[in-house]
Amino acid sequence: MPAVIVTGGSRHSGSDPHAISTDVAALAGARRYAAEHGVDLRGCFEAWIPEPTLDSRPDILGAVRMSDADGITVRVMAGRTPLGRRLAMVAGVDVVVTISGRQHTEVVVEQALELGLPVFPVPDAGGDSQELLRKHRRRIAASFSTGALETCVEAVAASLVTRPDEAATAVLTLLRTARVGKCLVLLPYDDAHDALYRTVIEPAVSRHMLPVRLDRLPKSEAIYASFADAVGSASAIVADITDLNDNVMYEVGYAHGRGLTPLIYTTDAARLDALPVYFRTLNVRLAVGDRPLAALVEEYLEAVKGSRLAH
Repeated sequence: MPAVIVTGGSRHSGSDPHAISTDVAALAGARRYAAEHGVDLRGCFEAWIPEPTLDSRPDILGAVRMSDADGITVRVMAGRTPLGRRLAMVAGVDVVVTISGRQHTEVVVEQALELGLPVFPVPDAGGDSQELLRKHRRRIAASFSTGALETCVEAVAASLVTRPDEAATAVLTLLRTARVGKCLVLLPYDDAHDALYRTVIEPAVSRHMLPVRLDRLPKSEAIYASFADAVGSASAIVADITDLNDNVMYEVGYAHGRGLTPLIYTTDAARLDALPVYFRTLNVRLAVGDRPLAALVEEYLEAVKGSRLAH
């Protein structure tokens, strides 16, 4: 899986220039990877640094940041406050890992959870990460394969101090099971479609992403506001047009307007011959026979994930 490591680009504080920051340790690993695989370091490591005039953390006065001279990609988060930069960093990545941390780590972890991102606060490394894992363990586990979090935590506890490479491998093994992104599922709210969602769609989506349904969002706003927010945070959309109605046409059109390409399916072959004119140019799939719905959903989500990682 191609990936890019993103850090805040911190080298060290002014008070302790000999300390090795988490960011520097990550850069050392990225350098080894780039050298071993013959790839450009700039393509696998990025430092998202604050605008110098806004780099004001009292706990690390005189902080020294990474630069282009390190041979990496540097992005200056211009005009953002320290908090705004952290929130923007979380919103701009697919997976979040915290190691140790203090003061601001909780903001990063909770932002990731609210956005539905897989997040892993590495325990047993000191700082706030261990407490954040304990506090949010159930929600964190939901973003990974069943049992994967528990296996990783046990491996890290047994090897972090004496065999750190094994601990790192355990973390990578966990990340490979991450369900990256949210998939918004649009379908009628009735018993038949609820059963279809529960038995076919939800299990298929859950193997790749976090499934989202509008009628199950814990919000009190009007449904159109919830829908707009859900589309804005979704990586993929699955829409049932077996019973085509005005809401479905609006929702599919809105998704296309936001740059998403939904999987549009029908379980009724006759629907293909009665599509509205704008739908006839779309890739509407028939989910029957040798193309069951679960297979269509998984094929679509694998393509979406591949496209996200390629960019």
